Formats: sequence, structure tokens, C-alpha cells
Amino acid sequence: MPSETYEVIVVGGGVAGCFAAAAAAADGADVVQLERKPREQGGHIACGDAMKAPRDPKKYPGPLDMDAIADDESVLIDGNIDQIEWRDEELGVRKVLPYEDNSNVIDRYEFGQRILEQTADLGVDQHYDTVVNEVTQNGRVTGVKAIRKGDPVTYESDVLIDTAGAQSFIQELVDFEQLNTPGAATFEEPHYTHFGSAYREIIETPEPVEYENAIVGKPLEEMGYIWYFPRTPTQINVGLGFQMNKEPIPLTDRLKRDIENRPEYQGANVAEKFDKKDKLGAAIALRRPLDSMVAPGYLAAGGAAGTTHPITGKGIRGAAFSGYSAGRAAAEAVEDGDLTEYGLWEHNRWLYREHGEAAMLASRDAYNVAGSTIDVNILRAVAALLPEDEIRDIVGTETNVSDLTSKALVGAGVLKNLVTEYRSGTFEALGVTAGELYESIMGVIETRNYVRDYEDVYKAYPEDRGTYENWLSQRNRVDESFYDALDLSADERKY
Repeated sequence: MPSETYEVIVVGGGVAGCFAAAAAAADGADVVQLERKPREQGGHIACGDAMKAPRDPKKYPGPLDMDAIADDESVLIDGNIDQIEWRDEELGVRKVLPYEDNSNVIDRYEFGQRILEQTADLGVDQHYDTVVNEVTQNGRVTGVKAIRKGDPVTYESDVLIDTAGAQSFIQELVDFEQLNTPGAATFEEPHYTHFGSAYREIIETPEPVEYENAIVGKPLEEMGYIWYFPRTPTQINVGLGFQMNKEPIPLTDRLKRDIENRPEYQGANVAEKFDKKDKLGAAIALRRPLDSMVAPGYLAAGGAAGTTHPITGKGIRGAAFSGYSAGRAAAEAVEDGDLTEYGLWEHNRWLYREHGEAAMLASRDAYNVAGSTIDVNILRAVAALLPEDEIRDIVGTETNVSDLTSKALVGAGVLKNLVTEYRSGTFEALGVTAGELYESIMGVIETRNYVRDYEDVYKAYPEDRGTYENWLSQRNRVDESFYDALDLSADERKY
């Protein structure tokens, strides 16, 4: 069996894989990127394709030229999208939240192709039609065995970066218990209930939709949502997703039923250009980022590290900054000759402490945990009553409402809306009582307090491997308090 040796192996050709490979190569590492798809399909996945502020170097750090991508008309980034809308048409609810300038719904295929091209230009070897079927290890991860274009090949490496997506098959192949740093590896293996399932199509409408400047979501009958994201005024990315810890939904049939009942989609068809290429399904992470994304000789990034938003499932930005972090940490560890968790810890430290958005994503997962304990109809009613700034805080990664005024503002706004909307009969169809609504709103306010507790503990993430266990104990104490407040038994808890 032929063998090839590289300092860094990146498994995956998506956003995280490209940002990781590009960052490692730019820092001087010898890198190979393995992608199971052929070159013409590389980097293309099911996605809502909403991309916020692509020119922002904090959101998309590293050597890839995002300005060039933002200027590329084939990627469809033209600054048209300036708001998010949440619509519950049965309740007559429309919430409008601002979206950052220079954002849009992109052509995910063209975006994937451009970043792959740029990654190759930085000196990364890219091997397509390559399926990994084994991970080799000896106290640390040492490489992979794969089938490349039908022929077996072995790749040896100093560091393996796993960007194989949510429910990564690489994590199933690694025996983490046999890795030592010394001591047990800290890497956290996720559970299947931490993920969601999604499906999307690209359709062409006869006339422009009236929400051409907005990405639109509406509730499902389970914990999840349907989306309508315009690529152009008449070309719409339509899809839906739900959490795997809930009752399964027949995704394609459910989406078809919704499309058929919407006036703006009468006479619409799946665009011929996208008939095969863009009818796609995928798994997405709906959890907090992993407590530790490293093991000896191994790093995880993107969906494999849980860096998607735990409420909305937004993943492009998290894939970009976590991929960059993994690539630079891998190159640094190779240069230093320290492939243990101590040497790779910079990946965890940078994401949680220096860059910081991973900490914010982890804190927002508290809303997901709390929401999963509430009937979906009550959740819909709560969304109808919450002030828009509070919703923005939940679905974003920035604090928009002051803690000092939060309870007063939210409570007063909700009570006012509760009286008005309940008297008007808005919630009669949901079978939700005023008492249930008030109790759930107070639960949102209590959850907000725990969100802040989680923010504090994640911002104090350990600078190095040596204090990780102490930090984990502190985080687990917040978990215990939160679960007790939700009255969850041990087998009902998410983590």
C-alpha cells in the first residue's frame, strides 16, 4: 500500500476544512486536504446559505481572501439582506430583527469552489475522491488509511484536523481512550441527540417575493423551523430543520406541503439549474461547542467541534473561525514538536478566550436546553410575546439587552402583550393558557441569568491543559444548578 507523509492532514473540503488547511499552510506546515467528493462537487453541502458580513476579519480570519469572494458576483454576495424575520402566520406574528450590512444568501456551491481554489493556491495538496476508512494511532493520532480513486493509500501525519462535519465519522474511528497526553484525553465525544436534521431546495418563483431583503423563518410542529432565504428576488433557498431528540419529521414531504400552501410559490418550480445539485439533506450540530476539541495528534473544527449556533443552526461563520484556529494551532504544534494536548491547547484557548465567540455560542445553548423542555405551542406563544431585542439576544452571539434592565423591560413588555394578545384570542388555537405563558416567560428570564453564568465560566476557559479539570468542575456546577432549576432528571439532561 503506498504511503504519503504530511505534517498536517485535514479531512474535509468544506468551510472549516479550507480555513484550517489554508491557515496551517500559511504558517509553514506541509498540508494535505482529503475530500471524499470529486473536484467538481467539492465543498458543496446542504445549507441555508445565509452569510453575515463576509468582509469582517474577526468572523472570517486567516489567509483566505474574503474580499475577493465578496466581490465575486457568482457567489451572490451583494449586501441585499438587511433583516431577519420570524413569522408565525397562524398567530399573525411578524418579528423583524436587523441583520448586518454586506450580508446575503450566497451560492453555496460557488462559495465552496472559490475557497477550495484559494486553499490550493496557498500550497495545500488536495486529494479528491478520497474516502477515509481508518485512523491510525499510537498514543496519539498518527494518520489515516483511505481509498483514493479506488486504490488504498496510507497517510502519515503529525496532526490530523477533523472537519468531517456534524456526526463526524472520524470521531467514530478514533479510540480516544487509548490516547494519552499523559492521562486521559480531554476530547468530548458528542451524542447523536445533540444534532439536527435539515433539507433544502432552490426554487424559482414567477414573481419577486416581498421579503427579498430578509431571511425568513417560521415554526415547525416540532422544535425546529422552516426557512425562506432569497438568493435573488425570484430564486429562493427553501428548507427546514429539526432536532433529532424530537419526533422525526418527513422533511421533503413537510417542505413540499408548506410550499404548496404559500401564495408566492404558486407556479414555482425547482430551478432547472439546481434540480439535482441543490436538493440536499444534512446533519447539523445543535449543541454547545465541545468542552475540548483536542486530543494527542488530533483537532476538531466546524460541525465536528459543534461550532454551529445551537438555536438557529447557522454554521458558516463558526466553521471559518474554528477552522482557522485549528490550522494555526496545528502548525504551531508541529513547529514546537509538541503534539500532546498541551501542545495543541491553543486551539481551545483561542476559540474560548481570545476570539471568544465559541464562549457565546456555548452560553446560548442554555436556551436550547430550556426550550426543549417546553411544548412547541407554548414556545410559539412565547416567541410571539417576547420583545424583539430579547429574541435578538437569544439567536445572536452578542448581548443586546442590559442585565440591569432586562427583567423589568422583558417582564413589562410581556405582560402588556400577554393581556392584549390573550384577550384578542390569538393563542386560542394553540390551547395555551395565560398561566402557562406567564410561567414560560419567567422561565426565559431565569434562563437568561444562566446564560450569563455560562458566559462567565466559558470566558474563564483555562489558558493551558493543566487546569482543565478544575474549570470543567466549575462548568459542571453551573450545569447542575441549571438542570435543577428546570427540574430535569439525570436521564433527561442533554449532557
